[in-house]
Amino acid sequence: MAQPFYHLRPNKYVDRCLFVAALDRLNTKFQLKEYRYIGFGSFMFDDFKLLHDRLNINSMISLEADPTVRERAEYNMPYNCIRIINQTSTDFISVGEWNGEKSIIWLDYTSPAELAQQFNDLAALSNLLNTNDIVRITLNANVASLGKCDANQDLQAFRLNALQERIGEHIPADVHKEELTTANYPILLLRCIHKMLGSLFKENKFDKRFVLPLFSTIYQDGQTMLTFTFIVLDNHDKETEIRNSFDDNISFVNFEWDKPSKIKIPELTVKEILEMNKLLPSENAQEQLEKKFSFVFFGDDGNEKIKSYANFYKFYPSYHSINL
Repeated sequence: MAQPFYHLRPNKYVDRCLFVAALDRLNTKFQLKEYRYIGFGSFMFDDFKLLHDRLNINSMISLEADPTVRERAEYNMPYNCIRIINQTSTDFISVGEWNGEKSIIWLDYTSPAELAQQFNDLAALSNLLNTNDIVRITLNANVASLGKCDANQDLQAFRLNALQERIGEHIPADVHKEELTTANYPILLLRCIHKMLGSLFKENKFDKRFVLPLFSTIYQDGQTMLTFTFIVLDNHDKETEIRNSFDDNISFVNFEWDKPSKIKIPELTVKEILEMNKLLPSENAQEQLEKKFSFVFFGDDGNEKIKSYANFYKFYPSYHSINL
């Protein structure tokens, strides 16, 4: 089934807004307008628009390997401060412009078949990062992408073997095949990222850099997707400052490696949004939403959707039809 147009995916939209909200808070400690942003703008540039408008970032690079999409991107480019480079992320990391400039980088991957190269990209990028650089990676966390086996085979063991063939060196030694389920696979990918980054940033007298995890999310607008966001530091006093700058209003920034926030918001009408928001925020919001909107939050995942909406209602998108 085809996924909705990129910028009309509500859970992806919320995820993107969480990233910007976290950057907005980090902006109190770092002058992010002095950073450059590197991402995959395609021809919609949603994240580019947000970071330019909210953080006043004026140095932006969009990587686009497909020459046809690049032509469309050039036509739709919203600001003069964006440069579109016709390279893959792998090529840009290998031969791109790494001259010590402070960077915010979002490796927004979608293809599960290229997981090995995506981990290789993150590892190669890590060797180029400067102190205070901020990195976000998105991975396809659909466990079914690891393949199917014959009916007489152990499916989870089969999938674990498939994952080992792709990123075996990054899989924790204590992995169990039970982690290769729909619910657990995103957490396993986070554990793999943790292991890889832990091996690259060892914080010793020769290199004091270390990774501070900021937050991770799981969302689904078709395929299950996982994001992980971190910052590179070399000073634990700065880490304390960052931790203290986040409060309950941005509770999704939990500084954990493997405790993602689940974004699972249903499609809502404008009237439903307006009436639900009248109940928020409150201590018994979930109870009220369940009682008054049982026709929206139904099914086995109803409570999960209620919790997600109560947590992220401020970021829910509002779409309007415009006659041009």
